[in-house]
Amino acid sequence: MDRGIKILVVDDDKDYNQYLTKFLTDEGYVVRGITEPMDTLPVLEGEKYPIVILDLKMPQTSGTELLKEIKARYQNICVIILTGYPSFKTAVEAMKLDAFDYLKKPFDLNDLRKALNNAQKTYCLVGSSKDRLKSSVGKNLKSLRKSKKITQKQLASRTGLSPSLLSQIENGQIAASLATLDKLSSALNVKIAYFLDEETGKPAETIP
Repeated sequence: MDRGIKILVVDDDKDYNQYLTKFLTDEGYVVRGITEPMDTLPVLEGEKYPIVILDLKMPQTSGTELLKEIKARYQNICVIILTGYPSFKTAVEAMKLDAFDYLKKPFDLNDLRKALNNAQKTYCLVGSSKDRLKSSVGKNLKSLRKSKKITQKQLASRTGLSPSLLSQIENGQIAASLATLDKLSSALNVKIAYFLDEETGKPAETIP
């Protein structure tokens, strides 16, 4: 099966990294494995990876710290945590930092398959380009609104749009019309193109 979805595997254990990379490649994903955790952010800056599989215990920096940095820069990237040293504390911490899933090594490959299938549905990595665009617009709107510390009710007041409509757009349930996007871009001081950009976590281009 050719899924064509790109995955970045970050694990300092070279043998495990190769094993995981081969398995995911055989599953039809486009995979890159890196064993130096400090290379993660530079790699993500240079290439788009919708999914990152991240080991928790690594030298130089912890997986938790790296997860925090990834999410600070790229909120729409799905991060799945792997760990050979699971604990309730690290699981809770990872979920608070918006990790999508937390898998204990060694794990059943079907559990990883299930996590990846769920990630594809949640992050709209499968389906039509129209569905992906609806999801992208919603995620970009929600991310920008939260970064500006504006509630849906406040944004509704500024744009004349209903909170219900804004909620449906943010959740990717309906497509926003160009007229709606124009109102949102004016209220949030960005160009319409910002909402249509499918690049994960791209910073907003503000209007001078």
